[in-house]
Amino acid sequence: MAQELQRIARNNHCRYLAYVNGLPRINYDYNGKVYMIYNIKPKILVLAIAQAINFQPNNPPVASGYIKDTGQTYNETRNFAWVHEDSLGNTTRTPFEIQLNPRDRNQSGIDQRLNTLIHLQYPANSSGIAVKIPATWEYALANSSYNMTVDAKGAKNSKINYIAIAVANRPSVRISNPTVNQRNVSPDISITADVNLANSGIALNTLSASTIKLIDSSTNTQVAANYNTSGGGDVIVVSPINHLENNTKYLLQITDGVKDSNGAAFIPYSISFTTDTLGKGGSHISFEQISLPNVPAKPYTTVSIGPDNKLYAATLQGEILRFSINPNGTLGTPQTITSLQTANHGNRTIIGMHFDPSSTNASNLILWVTNNYYWDGTVNAPEWTGKITRLSGSNLETVKDYVVDLPRSIRDHETNSIEFKPNEPKVLYVLQGSNSSTGAPNNVWGNRPEKLLSAAVLRVDLSKITSLPLSVKTEGGGTYNPFKPGAAVTIFASGIRNAYDLVWHTNGQLYVPTNGSAAGGNTPNTPIPLPLACQNRIDKPTNGAYTSPSVPGLSNIGTQRDYLFRVVKNGYYGHPNPKRCEWVLSGGNPTVGTDPGQVKEYPIGTLPDRNWKGSAFDFGEHFSPNGIIEYHSNVLGGELQGKLLVVRYSAGKDIIVLTPGGENLDIVNSQTGITGFTGFNPSPLDLVENPTNGYLYVAQLNEGTGMGKITLLRPLN
Repeated sequence: MAQELQRIARNNHCRYLAYVNGLPRINYDYNGKVYMIYNIKPKILVLAIAQAINFQPNNPPVASGYIKDTGQTYNETRNFAWVHEDSLGNTTRTPFEIQLNPRDRNQSGIDQRLNTLIHLQYPANSSGIAVKIPATWEYALANSSYNMTVDAKGAKNSKINYIAIAVANRPSVRISNPTVNQRNVSPDISITADVNLANSGIALNTLSASTIKLIDSSTNTQVAANYNTSGGGDVIVVSPINHLENNTKYLLQITDGVKDSNGAAFIPYSISFTTDTLGKGGSHISFEQISLPNVPAKPYTTVSIGPDNKLYAATLQGEILRFSINPNGTLGTPQTITSLQTANHGNRTIIGMHFDPSSTNASNLILWVTNNYYWDGTVNAPEWTGKITRLSGSNLETVKDYVVDLPRSIRDHETNSIEFKPNEPKVLYVLQGSNSSTGAPNNVWGNRPEKLLSAAVLRVDLSKITSLPLSVKTEGGGTYNPFKPGAAVTIFASGIRNAYDLVWHTNGQLYVPTNGSAAGGNTPNTPIPLPLACQNRIDKPTNGAYTSPSVPGLSNIGTQRDYLFRVVKNGYYGHPNPKRCEWVLSGGNPTVGTDPGQVKEYPIGTLPDRNWKGSAFDFGEHFSPNGIIEYHSNVLGGELQGKLLVVRYSAGKDIIVLTPGGENLDIVNSQTGITGFTGFNPSPLDLVENPTNGYLYVAQLNEGTGMGKITLLRPLN
């Protein structure tokens, strides 16, 4: 099928793009508009929707919005139908009738489009009554200047369910997890759908039970679920509130009620899948979730426990709420601190929040925060608007900016969390988000290129900042050089796409959960000759200037996975940045086998960057791992002590427990489904432990309403 699609593209003046998720796709140019064909499953060809044709016998009902094709011969009036396969390539096609070849499975609970099909090639040795000469379906676009052909030359027993044609600037689902008719799906799955977008993300307020339906086919009832997207609005996430039933078929329907933020309706999409049996966990760890009535509805971003034994919670607008903690872990009435907002004459989004190591009691409060331009979703966030700020005083009333002009994406990739390393009380480690999906500018992220300090772990030596504030603007009028000897802000590690949080573990390792890109990103190509800036790689003192590998740029690539990285100095973790002469996405594609961090769109033989360190743990796709802590308490028999707890915001909506170990101190075990660690609504974003008793506080955020809450988790004996 792939070779034939390439042939069709050449013969019909089409533009063959690439393999999408390992399958071919063609774009057709016609009258200044682009039309798409993409293959979502072998032997089933599906296009996007303006003209929609369902292949079926004459009598079954026709799916809504479709017209039926029963195997009629081609004619110019209808502009589509069947021709003899052997006439392909001829100036005149031979009309051909195969009305004996459509079938209706007539199974209940199945999308009508998937219930029906037609054979392009009926098995020659079959005893059934059918046309056994191979046929081809053809469609003439508009004035017949271009023809689009679907055939299965060289294949056996190929079938087609339905075909739809649409202008490519209408948003659509490109692939989902599970896939069409997938079996043995885990009953605790969160369903994700990668999408094709034009210039805007998904409108979150259009994701609901009325626009997305998950149906139990055995009972024909809709499953209760939560609906969400990523921070970039580039994926649909459907999270069932309860586990799905074992060994049961489900139907997922995404309707045209789902829209992008410009109001364009999605092309309808549906799949069926069947669950497996959910295994029973053997963990004795359990927590109870406690609602906290004194916590007002706010868009909470991060939580911390101060040296005054109070809980601090920051918000998207820059407020800090301070709560007293009762003996049973519940919270008192909060005090709202607005000093950061006052100093900036408006809202500033706080992501990172950490008390200074020298701040040991209520009389000397010193709190460091990262704060960013408040993005409300209506306009692109300005560049160079990230800050690192020191708050001090009994009510954190003294505000001093230490670092300003940090880079910023158009949306929620910004200056994220901060952390002090033990024995380095004057050094902050700071997460700086990327400006793009996968290293090169793309429409979804406003075509904003990477900057020298973006997509990295930065090291900020506070003792070297002698004049406040320090501007680290590296271009666009700025001259800051992180490679200059004695620089206060340097690049500790690179290629960290968008990591929300980080933790220095007591084993001496820095662990960073990182969000991979949704589908549709672009990667940079290695220029020839190399720019002079390639003399300034972060590992230059050890390895010198950049020499290889040389890689091609990729366009519209598939989804990248979410990883936990064990970050070391001068390591590279997969997000390209041309400003740092980092060109290779993840692990490249070095061998014909399956390689760690492989990007299948690269040609075989594409080596990873020489600094690439791989990952410590693979979360999978669209989990959005964010807040992370090391659990310190020895409650529950010490079963959690020393383990990493990571909240998963999108797919999962839970806390996963990871165990570091082995020779490299990567992750040797993971646990999900722990009682009390699942079913968060709204989605969990950050967490903190009270080490005196092992109680956890989880900050939650609902992107749809802009509000959130804090939930107490108490360990159960």
